[in-house]
Amino acid sequence: MDVVLVMEKSEVPGIAVQCDLLLPNSYLQRTYEFDISDIGLRRRLVRRFYGILILQVACTLPCLELFLKYPLPYYFVMPVSMVFTVFLYTCFYVWRDWRRHWPFNYFVLLLSTVIGSFNRSLYLLNLVETHWVYIYPAILIFEILGLILYSSQERFRFTQIRGISIICLIFGLFLLLAYRLNRMMEVFSAMSCTVEAWYIIYDTHYMLCGRHGYNIGPDEFVYAACNIHCDLPTGMWRLMKMLFFSKIVEAVRMFRECFRTEVC
Repeated sequence: MDVVLVMEKSEVPGIAVQCDLLLPNSYLQRTYEFDISDIGLRRRLVRRFYGILILQVACTLPCLELFLKYPLPYYFVMPVSMVFTVFLYTCFYVWRDWRRHWPFNYFVLLLSTVIGSFNRSLYLLNLVETHWVYIYPAILIFEILGLILYSSQERFRFTQIRGISIICLIFGLFLLLAYRLNRMMEVFSAMSCTVEAWYIIYDTHYMLCGRHGYNIGPDEFVYAACNIHCDLPTGMWRLMKMLFFSKIVEAVRMFRECFRTEVC
């Protein structure tokens, strides 16, 4: 049904009306089309590359054991490693076509596994230098496994809030177990694993609905697993822009208006 709007001419010139905003519940009708329209194929792809992510997280365990025996100067190695990682992943994000096909996609997958395990181990051993450091990758594996189990059904929607609820539920169960074992602080120190799991479902949405422009096929699970790592610089930039740069721009605009506005 067409909607006809009848408006009288206002005395104030230069007022434009956006008709979409006048329609009831128009803000609820925003949808994003997935590159893979079939929900079964789409969720099968998610289960496959989430399984690869579980294997990548599991590779952190031997890396942690190695660094527990042979510690590194973490305060020096960590900044250098983070700068190198952001630079390398930015290059992978910009030149994405060459890493889409065999054998380069497996090379990027292997490289991202090594870099991810190394950086995750540096971060964790900077916080805890006991064997309780294993609780972080263990909880993260269970969180991703819970997301895989939820994606195995097609009856209910897989929204971000439901994924976050599954992540928090699993972490809460571990906290309850830690409380019973009197190990609350050791498990609570691994709370950032929930942020990493949230980033995975956040970037999955951006990757599959075309907002990154990948146009992924239903069988490109290796490429999708690589994208989770290569999208990390853009995710960091989006977060910094939202938390810091937007406030700086707003302050600059307010200061600029001081030269233009007349007090009285």
